[in-house]
Amino acid sequence: MRCFVYFVASVSMMALMITGCARSSASSIESATATKFQLSAEPQGAVEVLDVKESAQDGQPVVVVGRLGGGVNPWVEGRAAFLIVDTRILPSCDAAGHCQADCADCAKEMMAAATMVKFVGDDGKVIAHDARELLGVKEQETVVIQGTASRDKGGNVSIAADGFFIRR
Repeated sequence: MRCFVYFVASVSMMALMITGCARSSASSIESATATKFQLSAEPQGAVEVLDVKESAQDGQPVVVVGRLGGGVNPWVEGRAAFLIVDTRILPSCDAAGHCQADCADCAKEMMAAATMVKFVGDDGKVIAHDARELLGVKEQETVVIQGTASRDKGGNVSIAADGFFIRR
């Protein structure tokens, strides 16, 4: 099995070397995609994650503010999606995002105060490119997301983003 994995990795590397020109073209497309979502100014009227989770209706336009991370892993590997946490919840974690209290309680508190943000392409699917690379976002940054709320049957809320702004 290990030999097969090495074989696939070798073939993949060769394919990348052969298609170098196509890769630079893909980078241009990725750059255009990232630019499409970047907002030059912070949208007005941003509300915290917990407020959006409490009141947002399915299909409602929203502007939400939250922090990437804060005791939970925010990333969806290989996808333009991440979790943001209500900024009011962060005092239970230190500056590096590590729990100061019981980790189980902290993780539960963080997940209850988190929502998923997804950047969707023209095909209606989450963009298959890591958000850290595509959008240039980092853990612990505070972001303002403009998009549409989606509420599932269980009452969970996610945001289909059409724009983001990083607070500095």
